[in-house]
Formats: sequence, structure tokens, C-alpha cells
Amino acid sequence: MDIAATTLRSTAASAPSTPSVPNPAAADKVAKEFEAMLVGQLMESMFAGMRESPLFGGGPAEKPWRSMMLQEYGKAIAESGTLGIGRMTHDEIARLYAAQGTAQETTGAEQRS
Repeated sequence: MDIAATTLRSTAASAPSTPSVPNPAAADKVAKEFEAMLVGQLMESMFAGMRESPLFGGGPAEKPWRSMMLQEYGKAIAESGTLGIGRMTHDEIARLYAAQGTAQETTGAEQRS
């Protein structure tokens, strides 16, 4: 795992800059939504083994309430940007747009020839 992290850091460090995205605000929104969903799902897994607590009333409503609470925690964590998953997702979206643009330029040049 350390090797992969080192490779990732060296690749990120050598990248000159993040390619431009046609709509950066939309890419940011999608990246944050993805991070919020991912963090919410991770937290769902963390809390999966916990039983309903009589301190919080227990009963059938606690499970859906906990799920909604964890989704909101995921949104708050994504909004803070502390994990960096959204930033990495945004960079990957930008890289894919750049690759798509390069492929379209290549195809256009071949068609003109």
C-alpha cells in the first residue's frame, strides 16, 4: 500500500496542472456529491453492527433516522473537504475531459487528412 501511495504522490506532483473542465462548478458539485455519498456509505458500514438503543427511543424509526443522519454527516464531511476525495474526483473528471478533447482533436485531424 505504501508503494501505491508513493506512486500516486509522485504522479500528482509531476502533473503540471489540472486540465480545464467545460463547467468547473458542475464538476465541483458532482465531486462533492460523490464524496458525500461515499462517506455516508462508509459510515453506514461502521454503524451496521450497532443495535437500536433504548436511550434514543429504539423502535422501528431509529434505523431510518440513523441512515439519514449518516448521510448528512457525509455531506458535512464532503463540504469541509478534509478527506480530499472530492478534490481527487474533480481532478479525475478534468483529466477525462482533457483526454476526450485530445481524442476529438486527433479524430478531427485524421478526418481532415
